Amino acid sequence: MNIPIITVIVPVYNEENFIDRCMDSLQSQTHKRLQIILIDGGSTDGSGALCDKWGSRWNMGPDSNMGIVEVIHTSNKGVSASRNLGLSHASGDYIFFLDGDDWIEPDALSRLLDLMKQTGTDLACCGYVSRYPDGTAVSDTEADGGSLSGGESVAAVVSGDTPAVTEEHVSMSSREFMEKRLLHGDAHVWGKLFKRELIGDQKFRRELTIGEDMVFLLEYVRKCNTVVHTPYRGYDYYRNPHGAMERAFTDSAMDQVKCWDEVRLLLAHTDESLADGADLRANMLIAVMLTASRMALLDKDVLKEEKYTEFIRVLRGKIKEYKNRQAMKKLDRGYRLKVRLFRTAPGLYMSLYHKHKNRK
Repeated sequence: MNIPIITVIVPVYNEENFIDRCMDSLQSQTHKRLQIILIDGGSTDGSGALCDKWGSRWNMGPDSNMGIVEVIHTSNKGVSASRNLGLSHASGDYIFFLDGDDWIEPDALSRLLDLMKQTGTDLACCGYVSRYPDGTAVSDTEADGGSLSGGESVAAVVSGDTPAVTEEHVSMSSREFMEKRLLHGDAHVWGKLFKRELIGDQKFRRELTIGEDMVFLLEYVRKCNTVVHTPYRGYDYYRNPHGAMERAFTDSAMDQVKCWDEVRLLLAHTDESLADGADLRANMLIAVMLTASRMALLDKDVLKEEKYTEFIRVLRGKIKEYKNRQAMKKLDRGYRLKVRLFRTAPGLYMSLYHKHKNRK
């Protein structure tokens, strides 16, 4: 019996406290033919040594019933570069992306593979559980509905219909996935099984530090005939308090807006109604406000610098470009107020938000 190989790509950066948990979950998989690629992206803690430990401990050869662990050490060029490096070394029939601080349930890979074979689809997706440092666990249907590149959700507060969640899987066309799931928060590459052949030479956009998942996923889904989603929660997503969205504002935070421009461009080649629809416009408005709010935490004297004045001008321009009545209706009352205030009086918004956060 020919058992297909699943390549699991795991980017690692300073995650020595989580690697063993991640790798233990892979060792426990009921699907045993695995090629696990650990990409140590210039870690400065003990992550590199732990990766090497796993590489020597669990290397049973490419023809074994278990598989192999390959370790690649490289400089810190970001998660997109690490995933691209993993793709260039992938020899499996299928690809699964797993972050180094997350883990998966024992039957996650076998269930996704069986579902893909059963339905004949090009992408199989499962639900997830958000795991917090204090031990709290929140299912994806109770939490934010998805996240943008592992950070704060943009599509979470956008209202709209999504495929019914039952005990059974839901099959949908690629367009339905874009409309019903991707634009409503299911914008991450983890928790999904991809076909290596269909990925082809597709790469993650290295110029994006936020939203690179969403752009890659959309580029892939555009090549799919059908997508299947199961509510089975096979992925355990660790809500890292030191994640990208919790860090101080840097220039790269503007990628949160840039990625939605990329998505709009890609959708325009697929379906103009999606590219110009209220859901996408509402997501952009939220991305603008999330970016502006992070910037508002900077010192007020810093915000007077020409660079930040230009950033604010760009963000206000995006509101003007994307805002319309239908998009505003998609937002909750709080976001509608934020958008209006920032559009008309950005300085006042930044000052009020800064004071509000400092009081907490």
